[in-house]
Amino acid sequence: MRPKGSGPKHAELLGSIGCDAIKELSHRNAASVKEMIETRHGSVIGLSESQVQGWIDQAKALQK
Repeated sequence: MRPKGSGPKHAELLGSIGCDAIKELSHRNAASVKEMIETRHGSVIGLSESQVQGWIDQAKALQK
């Protein structure tokens, strides 16, 4: 399952930094996730900290 607004490319980027499950994503920090993705893959067009926070918030809601 992927958070709304994340396509296959975003899922691949998240997986590359160890966020390959909703539960794992729910425990992450948006700024840290964005920084890890950019460190590994360079600047990603359209990727913002607020977008990552939205994915984290969705992951947390799914855990309830």
